[in-house]
Amino acid sequence: MSKKVQILMSSYNGEKFIRKQLDSIVVQDYEVSLLIRDDGSTDRTVDIIKEYCEKYDFIRLVEGQNIGVIKSFFELIRLSDDDMDYYSMADQDDIWFKDKIGRAVNVLDGMSKDKPCLYCGAQTLIDGEDNILQVKMLDVKFRPGFGNSLVENIATGCTCVINKVLRDLAATYEPEHTIMHDWWLYMLASSMGEVYYDEKPVMYYRQHGNNTMGSRTNYIEEFKERFKRFSSNRGKLYNQMVSFSEKYMKSLSKNDAETLKIILNYRKDLGCRIWCIFSRKVYRQRMLDNLIFKILFFTDHI
Repeated sequence: MSKKVQILMSSYNGEKFIRKQLDSIVVQDYEVSLLIRDDGSTDRTVDIIKEYCEKYDFIRLVEGQNIGVIKSFFELIRLSDDDMDYYSMADQDDIWFKDKIGRAVNVLDGMSKDKPCLYCGAQTLIDGEDNILQVKMLDVKFRPGFGNSLVENIATGCTCVINKVLRDLAATYEPEHTIMHDWWLYMLASSMGEVYYDEKPVMYYRQHGNNTMGSRTNYIEEFKERFKRFSSNRGKLYNQMVSFSEKYMKSLSKNDAETLKIILNYRKDLGCRIWCIFSRKVYRQRMLDNLIFKILFFTDHI
């Protein structure tokens, strides 16, 4: 029996690329419904979406006020249909591979039915003209885990597909502090359920100046951007962990709870700081990236 999947898209001034994204969704080889929340666009984005709503009865539009991408996606989760099996996040300017949803469903069907589960995956980068970008990155075998989710997000939102358990969990509580909605989903699933990272690209991810959160096309550029982001946004990562602990500390396993408590005490206790530096429980995926992060941790720049 085919599972019911709803795609959740937040749009904002996306008239330049949204048609290509919508076209890639309507030709998916798996039956879906699409819920779009427009975040107060001032260009022709809403008009374009309405054209598709008239043409396809499985597309529904909610026009909202501008509240930003994070709150918009949490609002979409709350507005999503309650009778779905799976929920997929979507940006407005990417291009999905035809089998994107089908592949995710096949994986999620083999995961827990009673725990929050998250499917996410790699992307192929393209520029504003749909040209594939040659990415020079070190090959890494991604290892999802709660210790990783505390300091790094590998669940790029536009690749994320979640089960109803995770959707319900995210719908009941919107954190006061979170860096991005997809990062929060990764923390929830890695701590209380299961995460699957698909190493095979599932879509074309558009890299351009208007990206809310972008990727870099080589490791040096990505490293510089991360270093800059860590240094300039000091406190955001820590506040995100505080918000998570306030709500879910009692739901964590003994080991995960201990890890989170130690990290939260790193500013007050030198022993905790040293533990964070040398422990393998808290890690980023790339070796050099992990080393720099530990240095920033030791110098209290997180």
